[in-house]
Amino acid sequence: MKTIGVLGGIGPQATMDFEARVHRVSHALIPQKLNLGYPPMVVAYHRSPPFVMKDDMTPRMPVEPAPSLLEAAWMLGAVSDFLVITANAPHLFQEQIEAAAGRKVLSMVKLALDEIQAKGWKKVGVLGFGDPTVYSGPLTALGIAHEVLAGDIRDRLDNEIIAVWEGRDNKESCAVAQYSTDALRRRGADGVVLGCTEVPLLLERRADATDLINPIQLLAEAAVREAIGQPIASK
Repeated sequence: MKTIGVLGGIGPQATMDFEARVHRVSHALIPQKLNLGYPPMVVAYHRSPPFVMKDDMTPRMPVEPAPSLLEAAWMLGAVSDFLVITANAPHLFQEQIEAAAGRKVLSMVKLALDEIQAKGWKKVGVLGFGDPTVYSGPLTALGIAHEVLAGDIRDRLDNEIIAVWEGRDNKESCAVAQYSTDALRRRGADGVVLGCTEVPLLLERRADATDLINPIQLLAEAAVREAIGQPIASK
């Protein structure tokens, strides 16, 4: 089996969630014997923002990848066959990450976009941390209408995503995530992309609703298939 290089840690809990999903997918796709039925994985927990930041801890514009992010990609490239990234925003730097690693990145953003097209959705809601340009840009290029949060409701969701990172999320955090998802539904979206890997953690089982796309689940499935030589065909 191929070795999966996991560029994670930007959302620590989301990285652990991805690892657990890989194990569950492996149960379905790989014959199990002792602890041999799982793809090898090397996981890097990148413990800082993926962007070059200003003193006020906001990204410097235009956004640039943090040198430490590319260094982590380089280290993973030396010990893995392909990379996955367990956060959405760093996919803005996919080309730079692939160049640093010398390995391809299996993109959960592309997987989610492929799923949107396969479902035939004409209008898509996108949840994310801040302005989810990693999805809104490609959706615009594909001619697919989309809705994102703005104003107070986006600020509230951002605060609860930070709460997950800091380990202080609670029932109120879950309620904000559900309210945000429902807000996009009410705007007539055919479905909603959970474009921040902390949102499924807040929604819990509700993240499995049929009108929601969870990119981290798509990534886990695709990573296992890639590792065992059964990549998901392009749609």
